[in-house]
Amino acid sequence: MHAIIVGAGPAGLAAALALHQQSTDSSPIRVTILELRPGIQTLGGAVNLTPLAMRYLDALGVAPRLRPKGAKVSHINMVSHRTGSSLGRLWPNVDAIRVLRQHLVEAMVDTVRAVPNNHIELRYGAKVTSIQELGDASSPQGSIHVRFTDTTTTTTGGGHDDDETMIQGDLVLGCDGIHSFVRGSLVDPTREKTYSGRATAYGFIPVSEPGNAGITAAADGSPVVGISTVITAQLGSLLVTFFEPSLSRLYLAAVIAQPENQKTDGREGKRATGAERDALRSEFSRRFRGGKLAGLEEALERCEEWVSFPVYMLPPGGVWSKGRALLLGDAAHAMPPQGESTGVAIEDAVLLAHVFSRRDRRSIPQMFADYEVLRRPVIQKTYQETLFRWEKVGDKSWFKTVVMDWLTTGVIWFMNSWSKDSFGRDVRELELPTLGSQ
Repeated sequence: MHAIIVGAGPAGLAAALALHQQSTDSSPIRVTILELRPGIQTLGGAVNLTPLAMRYLDALGVAPRLRPKGAKVSHINMVSHRTGSSLGRLWPNVDAIRVLRQHLVEAMVDTVRAVPNNHIELRYGAKVTSIQELGDASSPQGSIHVRFTDTTTTTTGGGHDDDETMIQGDLVLGCDGIHSFVRGSLVDPTREKTYSGRATAYGFIPVSEPGNAGITAAADGSPVVGISTVITAQLGSLLVTFFEPSLSRLYLAAVIAQPENQKTDGREGKRATGAERDALRSEFSRRFRGGKLAGLEEALERCEEWVSFPVYMLPPGGVWSKGRALLLGDAAHAMPPQGESTGVAIEDAVLLAHVFSRRDRRSIPQMFADYEVLRRPVIQKTYQETLFRWEKVGDKSWFKTVVMDWLTTGVIWFMNSWSKDSFGRDVRELELPTLGSQ
């Protein structure tokens, strides 16, 4: 079996590794990954990898390469900007890490390249131009053809834009994110992403003393930022977190309003420069000035580099598969930013590989259907919970801010209770749907 994966982000790389683990001498699985970018290039900030994600990264052989690059997070402090006091601890006593998305992808790529005998081929600079299915998708004689151009040669003068390569496979996995070519050209062309009217913006600053963020409660001077802290304010929330073992730099991130005429469609977000950078710094200062936290405004002023991403979403539901093609990760179910989005994409891949353990008895469309039976209820629940929290993000009145501070303790209790089930699940142990015709 030959699986062609479009996209070398966490979903695509996890799918390649998970499928490779299902490969046997009698039923081998060969994987080709096609990535549009010329190499590992991502501005995705620092991601939180909870026990759910780390369990699967351990199983895929990635975690040993990744753990030394991240900061261990045993809980997330919730702090009130208004009072300077703690509102509680989210996800206490967990084995999680905060790490740059770039480092996560690098660790996954290193693991892919360590697979012997070229069973996984990773091609950068591959711009997919067409996908065509031939024959009956349920028949072993059918196939799917993917055509792509090599942009690494066209951009260096070694080729032409119309030079295409065609590879033949048994299935295609669209792991190419919110702007998915696979979704838009083949699986679900009518399903369009929607713009939320908001953007995530982040930056980095050094600290004078490792592990000390320099942000304290104004009342008594006690530090309020541990490894990872969320500061809740009237005009939004600010994530302040370390993300590397040296604890020498802070990652600052928040969700801000971004009008339609200011957004960018860039796949990698936009690094702010000049007036745009000054405007972002001013916006962060406006949102988090005052309050009862000493050192916060100074920290925001020290940030010289800001990056912003427009937040797009996909409407819930939609078509995930067609014939021999299936969407995974954001290509299938992009939702607002939440603390486990990377883990959800990796879990997609691990579940699909589990479903493929029955490939000797099931056709590809049947296995895709089995996957959706198991996956859609989880994604629907996650989408609803994420959307509920997302709708609460934004400016609040002073009175509502006070009420939300009081309610946060209950919200933390609920999320901690929910996380016990969420972090404890393992899709590799799920009972597969009963065999039968689809």
